[in-house]
Amino acid sequence: MGLFSKKDPCAICGGKVKGIFPSKIDGQYICSDCYGVTDLPSGAEKKMSVEDFRAYMTFREENAQLKQQFQITQAVDFGWFDTKFVFDTNNRLLCMDKNLDKTIFEGSQIKSFVIKEDSTPVFEGSAAGLMRYPSAVPDRIEDMSTQIQMFRTQVKLEEAARKLRGQDEQDNYDRPRFDVPEPFEKFNVEIYFDHPYWDVFTADMSGPSFDDDMPDERDYMHSYKENIATMEQLARAIMRVAFPGAPETKQTGGIVMGTAAAPAANVDAVAEIKRYKDLLEQGVITEEEFTAKKKQLLGI
Repeated sequence: MGLFSKKDPCAICGGKVKGIFPSKIDGQYICSDCYGVTDLPSGAEKKMSVEDFRAYMTFREENAQLKQQFQITQAVDFGWFDTKFVFDTNNRLLCMDKNLDKTIFEGSQIKSFVIKEDSTPVFEGSAAGLMRYPSAVPDRIEDMSTQIQMFRTQVKLEEAARKLRGQDEQDNYDRPRFDVPEPFEKFNVEIYFDHPYWDVFTADMSGPSFDDDMPDERDYMHSYKENIATMEQLARAIMRVAFPGAPETKQTGGIVMGTAAAPAANVDAVAEIKRYKDLLEQGVITEEEFTAKKKQLLGI
């Protein structure tokens, strides 16, 4: 059957099916009015019979009534594709769409949730309370500090050398790139339900990234702290909707935002400080960079 051939009537209402790529359930055409705004887990429609879809339409109509009472008390932006968690803490409702056009979940339907850095949990919530786990990210950034500073120094030395040779900054040359993976790639959210159509909802958001030209661990940590604050805001909001009255901060450790650097092993701190002092006097590094490196070498 061609794109513009006459199609069978809608399997739900018997009406005319319009459009070039009409929806199908169990191999049968469904008109756009009946299909409506369908919000189901990926691939769920392929497993449905027409009768299953009729039942879903009834559920969808009933669920839409919650939109009338939904009063947004909090919203949390998440990711690049305008994913937004919106909450009605008074009526204990949650929706993953700012216009409330997707499924509205009741807090009593949430069994648990977890927020991870890649595969490592940083928040877990259930009726038992909100668990906060220490993140390894600050320690990983601290471990990378020397590597980052060496790269920055290398770039500045090359730039200084080019200026001495009279080469313009716009000249094409193989500028060094900081091609080192970040401590983690994404924040992942998983919310588990006792629900007729949803077992789990998942979403992810990219973590901070380094500037490939001039990475800065302080910039990275600033972005990371903003991101983890958003994750905590999201975790607490889900707790208020799903498990009101449960302890919010049952901890196995705090979210570690940074620790004092220990002196680098097998490094002559005095000699290194002198070397960086020389770079400062030559104008290769800034006073701020010199001070940060000095503190790192002295472990303060």
